Amino acid sequence: MGLLSDPSLTPRNKFAKILNKHHSKVCWLLYIASIVWFGCLGHKDFNHGTYLSENALSPGLVYPEIKQDSSRWAQQLIEELGRERDNHRATTPHAWILAKMRQIGLETYVHNYTLRYPFAGGKEFQGKNVYGILRAPRTSSTEGLVFSAPYRSQTSPHTDIIASVPVLLAFADFARKKNYWAKDIIFLVTEQEQLGMHAFIEAYFNTEMDKTSSQQAYLDYGYLPARAGSLQAALNIEVQDLDIDYVDVKIEGLNGQLPNLDMFNLVQRITSREGIISGYKQTPQKKRRQHNFSLESNIKNLLAMIFSQSTGVPNGNHGFFHRHRIEALTLEAFKRQTSGNNRYNGGLPLLKTIEGISRSLNNLLERFHQSYFFYILVQNDRFVSIGDYMPCLALLVVPLFIKSFLLWLIASGDLKEDDSEQPEKKETDTEDLKIAPAVLYILYACLVGYLCQHMLALEFIVNFLAQYGFSTAQSIFVSMLLWNLIAFALPVVFRPPAKALNWLYLGSLVGLGTTLVVVGLLNFSLAFLIAIVTVPLALGAKPSMNLGFRKTLLTLYCILLNPLVFIYGLVCTLTIFQFPELTIKEIAFRALTAVMESITFSLTDNLIYNNWLCTIVTAGLLPLWCCLWTVVITKGMKRTKFNLDAAKKDQ
Repeated sequence: MGLLSDPSLTPRNKFAKILNKHHSKVCWLLYIASIVWFGCLGHKDFNHGTYLSENALSPGLVYPEIKQDSSRWAQQLIEELGRERDNHRATTPHAWILAKMRQIGLETYVHNYTLRYPFAGGKEFQGKNVYGILRAPRTSSTEGLVFSAPYRSQTSPHTDIIASVPVLLAFADFARKKNYWAKDIIFLVTEQEQLGMHAFIEAYFNTEMDKTSSQQAYLDYGYLPARAGSLQAALNIEVQDLDIDYVDVKIEGLNGQLPNLDMFNLVQRITSREGIISGYKQTPQKKRRQHNFSLESNIKNLLAMIFSQSTGVPNGNHGFFHRHRIEALTLEAFKRQTSGNNRYNGGLPLLKTIEGISRSLNNLLERFHQSYFFYILVQNDRFVSIGDYMPCLALLVVPLFIKSFLLWLIASGDLKEDDSEQPEKKETDTEDLKIAPAVLYILYACLVGYLCQHMLALEFIVNFLAQYGFSTAQSIFVSMLLWNLIAFALPVVFRPPAKALNWLYLGSLVGLGTTLVVVGLLNFSLAFLIAIVTVPLALGAKPSMNLGFRKTLLTLYCILLNPLVFIYGLVCTLTIFQFPELTIKEIAFRALTAVMESITFSLTDNLIYNNWLCTIVTAGLLPLWCCLWTVVITKGMKRTKFNLDAAKKDQ
């Protein structure tokens, strides 16, 4: 407060007067500069080439020892597993997996967990993971690694990855015969996709949670009969077939967390040595255009990673390790669609890749720490560090604080409409009368967001609507729609006084800027996307606007930025591009169905996995939108002492 009340910083100061006069131009210039800065990040002069910071990872790059026998045994295991799948169409053949792990010579265990679905009457689902531990012959179980593979039944809607478990077992058989392991190795087979991995990790760390917490209420992690050492790193493999076309390296984790860049660079170098085409978001198109490094393609890659990271949803089972400071990623090997020349290798390059990664991780003397934890990939061999991309967000946030700072100075009484002096106590009392309704209204908006966040998950509401034929997704959507309608109607029910609108506008600017800073520290991609679409509204809004083009335009834009309207509009746009043959009615209906399902999935991820996206939207963005909506649509006095435009005229 001492800084804000410093006389040298009042509008009478020359710098403050100039800033007050040209604040609008400065703010929009900073906004444009942010977009330009982000575009420049795609140029080679603004990004960096990848490199291995940790020399201890080098052993994996030496000549591999795994032979063709392991590849043949993997092929044999695929055939055996195929026959077992016929007898377990909707379940996991746990007995077969356990028998193979015991045959290899691993310590084998079973991990049971239970999920009580948050909705639909609390239906329970039982899950079972199978894991084997290879104890390190050189140490006493002080550190450990995890190699995992998900099992998908024939009834799974996801892509078939039948070769994942056989490849994992083939590598386990090879590793069992070596004596140079300095870390315990856990070979884990999970079921029910990410749920099984999440339950295993939380059970491994024996997470003590409040019994009233949502995660403890909905997911019983179970008990692990045995553990290895302190986990250092993890590798999840998803293999469609031994005849591999390319490998997609998945790195995004829960809430946008990423593995250490050295982990990704290690995988890229080893796959390149084995002649496997791999990369981040690798596709057949990228495989054919692997030398296309134009500025346009670089920006597309940047945007692709930002969009993927902003959802906070992990794109593989590895994503839950990052919460516990364990570096992990997923290798998804795609089946070759046409007959290739290297089919006789039978997956040997992939096994050599896994061996190289394991030997590098085995040689680590300490956790990953030298390379980057915050980065954006431009290409597989180029990246942007946090020091280069964070100014993009800073340039978007600074205009909000510039405008709020000037509003604060004017509100403090340094700029007056006339030269008449008023008693200090009377002025203070007047300002207090103006602030009180604004603070009360902000509390109302926050209450709407709080109730929206907590009441979406209330089972009795979902069950009540289910009695009238509503599905779970429809019930949650109706509840979300109700709270958004309340946010729309809040300015009508609790109309703040005209003089309080200026303080409400000030609070909205500070609140939005603070929210963007906090979210940016947790997930830059999400904060950057939010800032790109919300800052223009915050800068363009003005209390007590008269009817006109500006007010109409801002009103329409504010309606489009309502969280529910924005999600529906975004899904509609994507549907139009993906299904251009559909009619307008079909697009609208399909988009509505997709929105209902996405809200349900987001809420379920929040309750079970603690994904922050739903909380940020409901408890953070909805109250801020409600305050800005009130500032835009409320008509008040044409000119007040607190208005920036009036301050300019007085100067």
